[in-house]
Amino acid sequence: MNNFHDQKLWQDAFVILMDIHTTFEGMRGGDNEEVVEDCIESATEVAAKIADGLSRQDKRFGRQVLLDAIGLVAVVRTHLAVAWGRGMVTDDVFKATDDKYQSLTESLQNTR
Repeated sequence: MNNFHDQKLWQDAFVILMDIHTTFEGMRGGDNEEVVEDCIESATEVAAKIADGLSRQDKRFGRQVLLDAIGLVAVVRTHLAVAWGRGMVTDDVFKATDDKYQSLTESLQNTR
């Protein structure tokens, strides 16, 4: 069985998760608390779901778990859009992060 840490899908999700942490560093508390927590939590769930799918010995079930991660990516992108809409992230940060998640979605859809 492959270690999920060695898989590009998980590595991509982890890099974006670290980007999310960096983006929201120092923004916890006050009116932004819920948006920050939602973004970080959902980004963490994406990486965890991908790890779960890649760790399954039953390839068919593992693929379904990876396909489920696509929905979680949409959740993160929605939380990120809310943060952008509230002026918590710049246009450039939003676009770069959203583009990375779009690419991850495409990779997840092409997983066999």
